[in-house]
Amino acid sequence: MTIAATTELTAREYLRVSVDRTGQQRSPEEQHAEHAETAAELGITLGKPYRDIGSASRYAKKSRDDFERLMEDLRTDKFGADLLWLWESSRGSRKTGEWATLLDLLEEKGVRIYVQTHERILDPRNGNDRRTLLLDAVDSEHESYKISKRVLRGVKTNLNHEGGARGHGVCPFGYERSYQRTRDGSGRSVLRPTEQTPQRDEAMAMIEIFYRIKGGHSIAAIARDFAARGIVGRQGKPISGQTMRGMVQRVAYIGKREHKGAILEGSWPCVADFDGAAFEGKPVSVVEFIATFYKVQAILDDPQRRTNHSSGVKHAYSNTLKCGACGDGMTVTYRKAAGTEQPAAYQCHGRGCVRINKEETDKVVTAEIVGYLAKPEVYAAVIPADSGAELDQVRAQLVTTAAQLTAFEDADPETPAEAKMIARKIEKLTATINELEKREHELTPGPSPIAALFDYGPDIAARWHAKSVEVQRKIAALLLVPEVLGEVRIMRAAGAETVSDRIKWAVQS
Repeated sequence: MTIAATTELTAREYLRVSVDRTGQQRSPEEQHAEHAETAAELGITLGKPYRDIGSASRYAKKSRDDFERLMEDLRTDKFGADLLWLWESSRGSRKTGEWATLLDLLEEKGVRIYVQTHERILDPRNGNDRRTLLLDAVDSEHESYKISKRVLRGVKTNLNHEGGARGHGVCPFGYERSYQRTRDGSGRSVLRPTEQTPQRDEAMAMIEIFYRIKGGHSIAAIARDFAARGIVGRQGKPISGQTMRGMVQRVAYIGKREHKGAILEGSWPCVADFDGAAFEGKPVSVVEFIATFYKVQAILDDPQRRTNHSSGVKHAYSNTLKCGACGDGMTVTYRKAAGTEQPAAYQCHGRGCVRINKEETDKVVTAEIVGYLAKPEVYAAVIPADSGAELDQVRAQLVTTAAQLTAFEDADPETPAEAKMIARKIEKLTATINELEKREHELTPGPSPIAALFDYGPDIAARWHAKSVEVQRKIAALLLVPEVLGEVRIMRAAGAETVSDRIKWAVQS
Protein backbone atom coordinates (compact mmCIF):
# COMPACT_ATOMS: atom_id res chain seq x y z
CA MET A 1 0.00 0.00 0.00
CA THR A 2 1.39 3.40 -0.91
CA ILE A 3 0.90 6.46 1.29
CA ALA A 4 0.17 9.22 -1.15
CA ALA A 5 -3.30 9.83 0.25
CA THR A 6 -2.68 8.92 3.88
CA THR A 7 -3.88 11.60 6.31
CA GLU A 8 -4.66 12.03 9.98
CA LEU A 9 -2.91 8.84 11.02
CA THR A 10 -1.01 8.34 14.28
CA ALA A 11 2.01 6.10 14.79
CA ARG A 12 4.33 4.90 17.55
CA GLU A 13 7.93 3.97 16.78
CA TYR A 14 9.91 0.98 18.03
CA LEU A 15 13.53 2.19 18.02
CA ARG A 16 16.61 0.02 18.36
CA VAL A 17 20.18 0.28 17.03
CA SER A 18 20.35 -0.85 13.39
CA VAL A 19 22.88 -1.23 10.57
CA ASP A 20 21.77 -0.04 7.15
CA ARG A 21 22.59 -1.60 3.78
CA THR A 22 25.86 0.31 3.51
CA GLY A 23 27.05 -1.11 6.84
CA GLN A 24 26.58 2.18 8.67
CA GLN A 25 25.13 1.97 12.18
CA ARG A 26 21.91 3.91 12.77
CA SER A 27 21.29 4.97 16.35
CA PRO A 28 17.72 5.27 17.71
CA GLU A 29 18.13 9.06 17.54
CA GLU A 30 19.10 8.91 13.85
CA GLN A 31 16.22 6.55 13.10
CA HIS A 32 13.77 8.86 14.88
CA ALA A 33 15.02 11.89 12.95
CA GLU A 34 14.36 10.17 9.62
CA HIS A 35 11.03 8.77 10.83
CA ALA A 36 9.95 12.25 11.94
CA GLU A 37 10.91 13.78 8.59
CA THR A 38 8.97 11.15 6.66
CA ALA A 39 5.99 11.39 9.01
CA ALA A 40 5.86 15.17 8.57
CA GLU A 41 5.80 14.78 4.78
CA LEU A 42 2.94 12.27 5.01
CA GLY A 43 0.96 14.12 7.66
CA ILE A 44 1.35 11.32 10.22
CA THR A 45 1.61 12.19 13.92
CA LEU A 46 4.26 10.30 15.90
CA GLY A 47 3.44 9.46 19.51
CA LYS A 48 5.66 8.31 22.37
CA PRO A 49 8.24 5.81 21.02
CA TYR A 50 9.33 2.46 22.43
CA ARG A 51 13.14 2.22 22.83
CA ASP A 52 15.48 -0.71 23.43
CA ILE A 53 19.22 -1.29 23.22
CA GLY A 54 19.14 -5.11 23.33
CA SER A 55 19.53 -7.30 20.27
CA ALA A 56 16.46 -8.74 18.51
CA SER A 57 18.49 -11.84 17.61
CA ARG A 58 17.36 -15.31 18.75
CA TYR A 59 20.88 -15.63 20.21
CA ALA A 60 20.62 -12.45 22.33
CA LYS A 61 20.92 -12.84 26.12
CA LYS A 62 19.67 -9.42 27.24
CA SER A 63 15.97 -8.75 27.60
CA ARG A 64 14.21 -6.02 25.63
CA ASP A 65 11.94 -4.34 28.13
CA ASP A 66 10.23 -1.93 25.73
CA PHE A 67 9.50 -4.70 23.21
CA GLU A 68 7.69 -6.59 25.97
CA ARG A 69 5.90 -3.35 26.86
CA LEU A 70 4.86 -2.92 23.21
CA MET A 71 3.40 -6.43 23.13
CA GLU A 72 1.57 -5.89 26.41
CA ASP A 73 0.18 -2.54 25.23
CA LEU A 74 -1.18 -4.21 22.11
CA ARG A 75 -2.78 -7.00 24.15
CA THR A 76 -4.41 -4.54 26.57
CA ASP A 77 -5.43 -1.94 23.98
CA LYS A 78 -3.01 0.66 25.36
CA PHE A 79 -1.03 1.06 22.12
CA GLY A 80 -3.19 4.00 21.05
CA ALA A 81 -2.04 4.49 17.43
CA ASP A 82 -2.88 3.43 13.89
CA LEU A 83 0.63 2.38 12.87
CA LEU A 84 3.69 0.68 14.35
CA TRP A 85 6.71 2.46 12.80
CA LEU A 86 9.92 0.44 12.28
CA TRP A 87 13.21 1.31 10.64
CA GLU A 88 13.26 -2.18 9.11
CA SER A 89 11.45 -5.42 9.84
CA SER A 90 14.36 -6.98 11.71
CA ARG A 91 14.17 -4.14 14.28
CA GLY A 92 11.03 -5.81 15.59
CA SER A 93 12.41 -9.32 15.97
CA ARG A 94 14.78 -11.77 14.31
CA LYS A 95 12.90 -14.66 15.91
CA THR A 96 10.32 -15.91 13.44
CA GLY A 97 7.92 -17.16 16.13
CA GLU A 98 8.11 -13.88 18.08
CA TRP A 99 7.61 -11.86 14.88
CA ALA A 100 4.60 -13.97 13.90
CA THR A 101 3.04 -13.37 17.35
CA LEU A 102 3.54 -9.63 16.89
CA LEU A 103 1.89 -9.78 13.43
CA ASP A 104 -1.05 -11.72 14.88
CA LEU A 105 -1.54 -9.08 17.56
CA LEU A 106 -1.30 -6.24 15.04
CA GLU A 107 -3.83 -8.01 12.78
CA GLU A 108 -6.20 -8.61 15.70
CA LYS A 109 -6.01 -4.96 16.82
CA GLY A 110 -6.19 -3.48 13.32
CA VAL A 111 -2.73 -1.88 13.56
CA ARG A 112 -0.63 -1.62 10.42
CA ILE A 113 3.17 -1.32 10.08
CA TYR A 114 5.17 1.40 8.39
CA VAL A 115 8.66 0.11 7.49
CA GLN A 116 11.08 2.97 6.76
CA THR A 117 13.34 0.95 4.48
CA HIS A 118 10.31 -0.31 2.48
CA GLU A 119 8.94 3.24 2.30
CA ARG A 120 5.36 2.04 2.66
CA ILE A 121 2.65 0.77 4.98
CA LEU A 122 2.16 -2.98 5.25
CA ASP A 123 -1.05 -4.46 6.58
CA PRO A 124 -0.85 -7.84 8.40
CA ARG A 125 -4.44 -8.52 7.29
CA ASN A 126 -3.35 -8.43 3.65
CA GLY A 127 -2.02 -11.81 2.47
CA ASN A 128 0.73 -10.35 0.27
CA ASP A 129 1.89 -7.87 2.93
CA ARG A 130 1.91 -10.61 5.59
CA ARG A 131 4.01 -12.84 3.33
CA THR A 132 6.51 -9.99 2.81
CA LEU A 133 6.76 -9.41 6.57
CA LEU A 134 7.17 -13.13 7.36
CA LEU A 135 9.86 -13.55 4.69
CA ASP A 136 11.68 -10.58 6.25
CA ALA A 137 11.62 -12.41 9.59
CA VAL A 138 12.95 -15.66 8.06
CA ASP A 139 15.76 -13.80 6.30
CA SER A 140 16.62 -11.89 9.50
CA GLU A 141 16.66 -15.07 11.60
CA HIS A 142 18.98 -16.75 9.09
CA GLU A 143 21.28 -13.72 9.15
CA SER A 144 21.37 -13.94 12.97
CA TYR A 145 22.36 -17.60 12.65
CA LYS A 146 25.22 -16.75 10.28
CA ILE A 147 26.44 -13.91 12.53
CA SER A 148 26.29 -16.17 15.60
CA LYS A 149 28.31 -18.89 13.88
CA ARG A 150 30.94 -16.38 12.75
CA VAL A 151 31.25 -14.98 16.28
CA LEU A 152 31.54 -18.45 17.84
CA ARG A 153 34.19 -19.44 15.29
CA GLY A 154 36.10 -16.27 16.15
CA VAL A 155 35.88 -17.00 19.87
CA LYS A 156 37.06 -20.60 19.37
CA THR A 157 39.94 -19.47 17.17
CA ASN A 158 41.04 -16.86 19.72
CA LEU A 159 40.79 -19.28 22.64
CA ASN A 160 42.82 -21.99 20.90
CA HIS A 161 45.56 -19.73 19.59
CA GLU A 162 48.91 -21.49 20.05
CA GLY A 163 50.53 -18.47 21.74
CA GLY A 164 47.81 -18.25 24.38
CA ALA A 165 44.19 -17.11 24.23
CA ARG A 166 43.92 -14.02 22.06
CA GLY A 167 41.91 -10.97 22.98
CA HIS A 168 38.26 -10.97 21.99
CA GLY A 169 35.78 -8.12 21.95
CA VAL A 170 36.72 -4.57 22.84
CA CYS A 171 40.41 -4.00 23.55
CA PRO A 172 40.76 -3.25 27.31
CA PHE A 173 41.64 0.29 28.35
CA GLY A 174 45.40 0.26 28.91
CA TYR A 175 46.18 -1.72 25.77
CA GLU A 176 46.32 -1.22 22.03
CA ARG A 177 45.59 -4.03 19.60
CA SER A 178 46.75 -4.66 16.04
CA TYR A 179 44.74 -6.69 13.53
CA GLN A 180 45.37 -8.64 10.34
CA ARG A 181 42.82 -9.42 7.66
CA THR A 182 42.52 -13.15 6.97
CA ARG A 183 39.90 -15.68 5.90
CA ASP A 184 37.85 -17.88 8.20
CA GLY A 185 36.79 -21.49 7.61
CA SER A 186 33.98 -20.44 5.28
CA GLY A 187 36.30 -18.26 3.19
CA ARG A 188 34.87 -15.02 4.56
CA SER A 189 37.33 -12.12 4.95
CA VAL A 190 37.64 -11.23 8.65
CA LEU A 191 39.91 -9.20 10.90
CA ARG A 192 41.81 -11.20 13.52
CA PRO A 193 43.71 -9.68 16.45
CA THR A 194 47.44 -10.33 16.07
CA GLU A 195 49.03 -8.46 18.97
CA GLN A 196 47.89 -6.67 22.13
CA THR A 197 50.42 -4.53 23.97
CA PRO A 198 50.30 -1.88 26.72
CA GLN A 199 49.48 1.61 25.49
CA ARG A 200 51.81 3.76 27.59
CA ASP A 201 49.52 6.59 28.75
CA GLU A 202 46.52 4.35 29.42
CA ALA A 203 48.70 1.68 31.02
CA MET A 204 50.21 4.25 33.41
CA ALA A 205 46.68 5.30 34.38
CA MET A 206 45.74 1.66 35.10
CA ILE A 207 48.88 1.13 37.19
CA GLU A 208 47.98 4.24 39.20
CA ILE A 209 44.44 2.97 39.82
CA PHE A 210 45.67 -0.38 41.14
CA TYR A 211 48.37 1.11 43.37
CA ARG A 212 46.08 3.79 44.78
CA ILE A 213 43.41 1.23 45.69
CA LYS A 214 46.10 -0.83 47.39
CA GLY A 215 47.15 2.34 49.22
CA GLY A 216 43.65 2.84 50.62
CA HIS A 217 42.17 5.36 48.20
CA SER A 218 38.48 4.86 47.40
CA ILE A 219 37.55 4.20 43.79
CA ALA A 220 35.18 7.17 43.90
CA ALA A 221 38.02 9.48 44.95
CA ILE A 222 40.29 8.17 42.17
CA ALA A 223 37.51 8.67 39.62
CA ARG A 224 37.01 12.28 40.77
CA ASP A 225 40.75 12.94 40.65
CA PHE A 226 41.04 11.48 37.13
CA ALA A 227 38.14 13.64 35.95
CA ALA A 228 39.79 16.75 37.44
CA ARG A 229 43.06 15.89 35.69
CA GLY A 230 41.38 15.25 32.35
CA ILE A 231 42.11 11.51 32.27
CA VAL A 232 39.24 10.08 30.26
CA GLY A 233 38.13 6.82 28.69
CA ARG A 234 38.11 5.83 25.03
CA GLN A 235 34.93 7.79 24.34
CA GLY A 236 36.46 11.01 25.66
CA LYS A 237 34.30 10.91 28.80
CA PRO A 238 35.42 10.65 32.46
CA ILE A 239 35.76 7.11 33.79
CA SER A 240 33.03 6.51 36.37
CA GLY A 241 33.71 4.77 39.65
CA GLN A 242 31.48 1.87 38.63
CA THR A 243 33.38 1.42 35.37
CA MET A 244 36.71 1.70 37.17
CA ARG A 245 35.73 -1.02 39.65
CA GLY A 246 34.85 -3.37 36.79
CA MET A 247 38.16 -2.61 35.07
CA VAL A 248 40.38 -3.49 38.03
CA GLN A 249 38.62 -6.84 38.45
CA ARG A 250 39.61 -8.00 34.94
CA VAL A 251 42.36 -10.63 34.79
CA ALA A 252 43.26 -9.20 31.38
CA TYR A 253 45.54 -6.74 33.20
CA ILE A 254 47.82 -9.57 34.35
CA GLY A 255 47.90 -11.17 30.89
CA LYS A 256 45.09 -13.67 31.37
CA ARG A 257 41.64 -14.25 29.93
CA GLU A 258 38.49 -15.49 31.62
CA HIS A 259 36.13 -17.69 29.61
CA LYS A 260 33.09 -19.38 31.16
CA GLY A 261 34.66 -19.26 34.61
CA ALA A 262 38.05 -20.65 33.52
CA ILE A 263 41.19 -18.51 33.67
CA LEU A 264 43.32 -18.99 30.55
CA GLU A 265 46.82 -17.77 29.81
CA GLY A 266 46.56 -14.83 27.42
CA SER A 267 48.75 -14.07 24.45
CA TRP A 268 49.37 -10.50 25.67
CA PRO A 269 51.65 -9.20 28.44
CA CYS A 270 50.76 -7.78 31.84
CA VAL A 271 49.73 -4.12 31.58
CA ALA A 272 52.88 -3.14 33.50
CA ASP A 273 55.19 -5.01 31.13
CA PHE A 274 56.77 -2.06 29.29
CA ASP A 275 59.82 0.16 29.70
CA GLY A 276 59.10 3.04 32.03
CA ALA A 277 56.24 1.45 33.98
CA ALA A 278 56.13 3.36 37.26
CA PHE A 279 53.98 4.76 40.04
CA GLU A 280 54.85 8.01 41.81
CA GLY A 281 58.25 7.99 40.13
CA LYS A 282 59.17 4.48 41.30
CA PRO A 283 59.63 1.66 38.76
CA VAL A 284 56.97 -1.07 38.79
CA SER A 285 57.96 -4.63 37.92
CA VAL A 286 55.62 -7.22 36.45
CA VAL A 287 55.94 -9.45 39.52
CA GLU A 288 55.18 -6.56 41.85
CA PHE A 289 52.19 -5.48 39.76
CA ILE A 290 50.71 -9.00 39.71
CA ALA A 291 51.02 -9.14 43.52
CA THR A 292 49.29 -5.74 43.67
CA PHE A 293 46.51 -7.00 41.38
CA TYR A 294 45.70 -9.85 43.77
CA LYS A 295 45.94 -7.56 46.80
CA VAL A 296 43.40 -5.23 45.18
CA GLN A 297 41.04 -8.17 44.57
CA ALA A 298 41.29 -9.05 48.28
CA ILE A 299 40.50 -5.44 49.20
CA LEU A 300 37.48 -5.29 46.88
CA ASP A 301 36.21 -8.69 48.05
CA ASP A 302 36.40 -7.68 51.72
CA PRO A 303 32.77 -7.71 53.00
CA GLN A 304 33.68 -5.01 55.50
CA ARG A 305 34.74 -2.64 52.71
CA ARG A 306 32.54 0.42 52.45
CA THR A 307 31.60 1.23 48.87
CA ASN A 308 29.65 4.43 49.52
CA HIS A 309 32.26 6.79 50.84
CA SER A 310 31.06 10.35 50.99
CA SER A 311 32.74 12.76 48.64
CA GLY A 312 33.56 15.37 51.26
CA VAL A 313 36.16 13.78 53.58
CA LYS A 314 38.19 16.72 54.86
CA HIS A 315 39.29 15.80 58.39
CA ALA A 316 41.08 12.66 59.56
CA TYR A 317 39.54 12.40 63.01
CA SER A 318 35.94 13.59 62.53
CA ASN A 319 33.48 11.23 64.28
CA THR A 320 36.35 8.98 65.41
CA LEU A 321 36.91 11.28 68.40
CA LYS A 322 34.11 10.93 70.97
CA CYS A 323 32.46 13.36 73.35
CA GLY A 324 33.44 12.48 76.93
CA ALA A 325 30.09 13.73 78.22
CA CYS A 326 27.51 12.04 75.95
CA GLY A 327 29.56 9.69 73.73
CA ASP A 328 28.56 11.27 70.39
CA GLY A 329 31.10 11.74 67.62
CA MET A 330 33.05 15.00 67.36
CA THR A 331 32.94 16.97 64.12
CA VAL A 332 34.81 20.07 62.96
CA THR A 333 33.01 23.41 63.35
CA TYR A 334 33.87 27.06 62.75
CA ARG A 335 32.70 30.14 64.67
CA LYS A 336 33.00 33.87 64.64
CA ALA A 337 33.36 36.04 67.73
CA ALA A 338 32.88 39.79 67.41
CA GLY A 339 33.15 39.38 63.66
CA THR A 340 36.49 37.52 63.89
CA GLU A 341 36.89 33.97 62.64
CA GLN A 342 37.86 31.62 65.48
CA PRO A 343 40.20 28.64 65.15
CA ALA A 344 38.56 25.43 63.93
CA ALA A 345 37.36 23.22 66.75
CA TYR A 346 35.95 19.75 67.33
CA GLN A 347 32.48 19.86 68.81
CA CYS A 348 30.07 17.22 70.03
CA HIS A 349 27.84 16.52 67.03
CA GLY A 350 24.76 15.70 69.07
CA ARG A 351 24.28 18.19 71.89
CA GLY A 352 27.28 20.42 71.41
CA CYS A 353 28.27 19.81 75.01
CA VAL A 354 32.06 19.66 74.40
CA ARG A 355 34.31 21.83 72.20
CA ILE A 356 38.11 21.73 71.79
CA ASN A 357 40.74 23.31 69.54
CA LYS A 358 41.18 21.16 66.40
CA GLU A 359 44.83 21.95 65.57
CA GLU A 360 46.10 21.19 69.06
CA THR A 361 43.99 18.03 69.32
CA ASP A 362 45.24 16.79 65.95
CA LYS A 363 48.85 17.22 67.09
CA VAL A 364 48.30 15.08 70.18
CA VAL A 365 46.35 12.32 68.42
CA THR A 366 48.69 12.22 65.40
CA ALA A 367 51.75 11.93 67.67
CA GLU A 368 50.21 8.89 69.34
CA ILE A 369 49.35 7.23 66.01
CA VAL A 370 52.77 7.91 64.45
CA GLY A 371 54.55 6.71 67.61
CA TYR A 372 52.51 3.52 67.58
CA LEU A 373 53.15 2.82 63.89
CA ALA A 374 56.89 3.36 64.38
CA LYS A 375 57.23 0.58 66.99
CA PRO A 376 59.21 -2.39 65.66
CA GLU A 377 56.71 -4.90 67.06
CA VAL A 378 53.85 -3.10 65.28
CA TYR A 379 55.85 -3.02 62.06
CA ALA A 380 56.39 -6.77 62.27
CA ALA A 381 52.73 -7.44 63.09
CA VAL A 382 51.25 -5.61 60.13
CA ILE A 383 53.57 -7.00 57.46
CA PRO A 384 51.85 -10.06 55.92
CA ALA A 385 53.64 -13.19 57.07
CA ASP A 386 54.48 -16.22 54.94
CA SER A 387 51.88 -18.99 54.92
CA GLY A 388 54.18 -21.85 55.75
CA ALA A 389 55.83 -24.77 54.05
CA GLU A 390 53.11 -25.44 51.48
CA LEU A 391 53.30 -21.92 50.10
CA ASP A 392 57.12 -22.19 49.90
CA GLN A 393 56.75 -25.47 48.04
CA VAL A 394 54.17 -24.05 45.60
CA ARG A 395 56.38 -21.05 44.85
CA ALA A 396 59.40 -23.30 44.28
CA GLN A 397 57.34 -25.44 41.87
CA LEU A 398 56.25 -22.29 40.06
CA VAL A 399 59.85 -21.23 39.50
CA THR A 400 60.84 -24.70 38.26
CA THR A 401 57.80 -25.13 36.01
CA ALA A 402 58.18 -21.63 34.55
CA ALA A 403 61.81 -22.42 33.70
CA GLN A 404 60.74 -25.65 31.98
CA LEU A 405 58.06 -23.79 30.02
CA THR A 406 60.59 -21.18 28.87
CA ALA A 407 62.95 -23.93 27.70
CA PHE A 408 60.26 -25.61 25.60
CA GLU A 409 59.05 -22.29 24.20
CA ASP A 410 62.60 -21.52 23.07
CA ALA A 411 63.07 -24.97 21.51
CA ASP A 412 63.56 -25.28 17.76
CA PRO A 413 61.96 -28.60 16.66
CA GLU A 414 63.52 -30.40 13.72
CA THR A 415 60.57 -32.62 12.77
CA PRO A 416 56.75 -32.31 12.80
CA ALA A 417 56.55 -35.07 15.41
CA GLU A 418 58.94 -33.20 17.68
CA ALA A 419 56.94 -29.99 17.19
CA LYS A 420 53.74 -31.77 18.27
CA MET A 421 55.49 -33.21 21.33
CA ILE A 422 56.74 -29.75 22.32
CA ALA A 423 53.29 -28.24 21.82
CA ARG A 424 51.79 -30.89 24.13
CA LYS A 425 54.47 -30.17 26.73
CA ILE A 426 53.83 -26.42 26.57
CA GLU A 427 50.09 -26.97 26.94
CA LYS A 428 50.60 -29.25 29.95
CA LEU A 429 53.11 -26.92 31.64
CA THR A 430 50.85 -23.90 31.07
CA ALA A 431 47.96 -25.73 32.73
CA THR A 432 50.22 -26.67 35.64
CA ILE A 433 51.35 -23.07 36.09
CA ASN A 434 47.73 -21.88 36.10
CA GLU A 435 46.90 -24.37 38.87
CA LEU A 436 49.99 -23.43 40.88
CA GLU A 437 49.23 -19.73 40.58
CA LYS A 438 45.68 -20.35 41.74
CA ARG A 439 46.96 -22.31 44.75
CA GLU A 440 49.55 -19.63 45.53
CA HIS A 441 46.78 -17.04 45.59
CA GLU A 442 44.72 -19.23 47.95
CA LEU A 443 47.66 -19.73 50.32
CA THR A 444 48.91 -16.14 50.32
CA PRO A 445 47.51 -14.37 53.36
CA GLY A 446 45.60 -11.17 52.75
CA PRO A 447 47.30 -8.05 54.07
CA SER A 448 46.38 -6.75 57.51
CA PRO A 449 44.08 -3.72 57.25
CA ILE A 450 46.93 -1.38 58.22
CA ALA A 451 49.40 -2.96 55.79
CA ALA A 452 46.91 -2.41 52.97
CA LEU A 453 46.79 1.30 53.85
CA PHE A 454 50.27 2.19 55.05
CA ASP A 455 53.67 1.62 53.39
CA TYR A 456 56.45 1.22 55.92
CA GLY A 457 59.90 2.74 55.63
CA PRO A 458 62.05 5.56 57.01
CA ASP A 459 60.38 8.58 58.62
CA ILE A 460 56.94 7.30 59.62
CA ALA A 461 55.72 10.84 60.37
CA ALA A 462 56.46 12.04 56.83
CA ARG A 463 54.75 8.97 55.40
CA TRP A 464 51.69 9.64 57.56
CA HIS A 465 51.38 13.25 56.44
CA ALA A 466 51.85 12.22 52.79
CA LYS A 467 48.74 10.05 52.96
CA SER A 468 45.39 11.41 51.82
CA VAL A 469 42.86 12.44 54.46
CA GLU A 470 40.71 9.46 53.42
CA VAL A 471 43.53 7.03 54.19
CA GLN A 472 44.41 8.77 57.46
CA ARG A 473 40.77 8.53 58.49
CA LYS A 474 40.66 4.80 57.78
CA ILE A 475 43.83 4.17 59.77
CA ALA A 476 42.56 6.29 62.66
CA ALA A 477 39.32 4.28 62.71
CA LEU A 478 41.37 1.07 63.01
CA LEU A 479 43.70 2.31 65.75
CA LEU A 480 41.55 4.60 67.89
CA VAL A 481 39.57 1.77 69.45
CA PRO A 482 39.72 0.33 73.00
CA GLU A 483 41.55 -2.81 71.77
CA VAL A 484 44.48 -0.86 70.26
CA LEU A 485 45.40 2.71 71.24
CA GLY A 486 42.13 3.41 72.98
CA GLU A 487 38.99 5.33 72.11
CA VAL A 488 39.72 9.07 72.24
CA ARG A 489 37.25 10.91 74.48
CA ILE A 490 37.26 14.68 74.79
CA MET A 491 36.36 15.79 78.29
CA ARG A 492 34.74 19.07 79.36
CA ALA A 493 37.05 21.90 80.34
CA ALA A 494 37.05 22.29 84.13
CA GLY A 495 39.70 24.96 84.45
CA ALA A 496 43.06 25.69 82.87
CA GLU A 497 43.76 22.19 81.57
CA THR A 498 45.79 21.79 78.39
CA VAL A 499 44.38 19.99 75.38
CA SER A 500 46.38 16.90 76.38
CA ASP A 501 44.76 16.95 79.82
CA ARG A 502 41.30 16.90 78.29
CA ILE A 503 42.00 13.90 76.04
CA LYS A 504 41.26 10.55 77.70
CA TRP A 505 42.29 7.26 76.09
CA ALA A 506 39.66 4.66 76.94
CA VAL A 507 41.40 1.30 76.61
CA GLN A 508 40.07 -2.21 76.97
CA SER A 509 40.48 -3.48 80.49
